Amino acid sequence: MSAVVGTSVAPGRHRWARRLLAAALLCSGGCSELVRYTDDLVDARTGRTLVTRTPATFGGIVGFVVGLPVSVVVFPVSWVVYQSQSESARDPVSTYLFPSFVLWRVGSLIGMPFDAVEWVVWRGWQPESAMTREERERRERELDAQEWTSYPVEPIYGRKPGG
Repeated sequence: MSAVVGTSVAPGRHRWARRLLAAALLCSGGCSELVRYTDDLVDARTGRTLVTRTPATFGGIVGFVVGLPVSVVVFPVSWVVYQSQSESARDPVSTYLFPSFVLWRVGSLIGMPFDAVEWVVWRGWQPESAMTREERERRERELDAQEWTSYPVEPIYGRKPGG
């Protein structure tokens, strides 16, 4: 009797699609991949051309500007969140401007279709350049000299005086 007028199998399909979307989001690896990808969309060092970088940059600027009024409106909530964080993990810019930050990253995704076309047409066919021994040593020295202060950890023993 499934041929009854007015019945549909669509609700079951929608439920299945929602479950698939939820599973994909859970397996996506979190927002760090999104932040890294949107940074790469606007960075010339990644090999992307102006065809990709321009719309991504424009979308990011528009998203950030649109997010500023939202950040002002949700300031009371942001203040409570900021006060509830530990002293070592507090970052006022990322907390108070969280809506602007999110809309900046979402706006940068306007460059994603251009990036896909550019990769299929050009970047995917280019050979990767190997690092020379000197470049590798220079990069290792840079990484060794870099302080990793972005991690919200509290040192157990503290820093040595004067170092």
